[in-house]
Amino acid sequence: MNNETNRDAEAFERHFLNWILQAPENALSRNEENLTQPPPSAEWGDTEDDAGVEYWEWDEPYPIDTEVGPHSNAVTQPMTLGEIPTVQDRFQTLLKQRLKAEIESNPPLFPWETQIQSYDHDYPDDAAPQWVPPLHLWTPQLQNLRWGRLPIPIAQGVFAQLLEPCQELVMSSLREGSKLVRAVDSLFPGQSQELNELAGLVLRGALRGLLDLEDFPNYEAATTDQKMVLSLMAAREIIDSLTLNCPINQPPVSREWLTGLGSLTLKAQYLSNGDREQPIPSLRVECQFPGGGSLELKGGDAEATAQRPNSGHLSVELFDPQPHKTYALEVRFQNFDTRPLMFAIRPTIAG
Repeated sequence: MNNETNRDAEAFERHFLNWILQAPENALSRNEENLTQPPPSAEWGDTEDDAGVEYWEWDEPYPIDTEVGPHSNAVTQPMTLGEIPTVQDRFQTLLKQRLKAEIESNPPLFPWETQIQSYDHDYPDDAAPQWVPPLHLWTPQLQNLRWGRLPIPIAQGVFAQLLEPCQELVMSSLREGSKLVRAVDSLFPGQSQELNELAGLVLRGALRGLLDLEDFPNYEAATTDQKMVLSLMAAREIIDSLTLNCPINQPPVSREWLTGLGSLTLKAQYLSNGDREQPIPSLRVECQFPGGGSLELKGGDAEATAQRPNSGHLSVELFDPQPHKTYALEVRFQNFDTRPLMFAIRPTIAG
């Protein structure tokens, strides 16, 4: 019994060493069944054929040892017989490399798998920016929205929804009431009649009994009519903030707009330039940027642009502007793809 056990152990050792020393490409050609099932007993006991195999030729370079790369192993020098630690280290290195080759060619399966499958990430990094709304550069201006001395308590999302139509309406020739209704119409579809009636109250300031801002909790807790009134009030303030009426030869008209980078300040002035021999009126806009950006003032066939890579002062000027015509001023920040903030500049003649 002991002799048979010893022969089996010796055969297993020889087979194990032969498996370690064989080239990885030979192993890759095996099918999965041969990798997971032991060899037939006849091969295990065939000691005469195995006896001629030189298992201890450690000085032969292993294929992985000759790979070129930052993690490749240098070719091992022939070892001296009797250096047991060297034999052990070499054996462990060969074993690790052999196991690595086997795992890479036949990755292990989960208990529920019958074949290798590719799974999508549960938490893909590339989708994370889509889950978190990007910083809106222009919504901090919500802090400056006031009805008299009181802030208008609307939500930031509502402000963002109102800002886009308000920027388009500042260039429109519609009457003020129509502008307000158009600005909030998308928030209350199918309720144009109610919006028209409430817009009249907002323009007249006749809101007593309908809305008390001093005791008003927040936008979400408001009734539908109250939300309409708050949205109309906010739209009016946004449009007013984006519109600069500049009487000729008067002090500059100023605006401040809070952004995600800091405060943006504008000054617009309409001058006749009477000190020149042939006076040429001009429309001049100066802006203090909290970061790198650009200005573009345009109307008709004329336009003027300026830009800078960092925070500081910029100015643009158009000559011979047409009185009572509206000119568009676009403000952009560098390295942001957000839609530019658009102001309406309107030179006027007093009287």
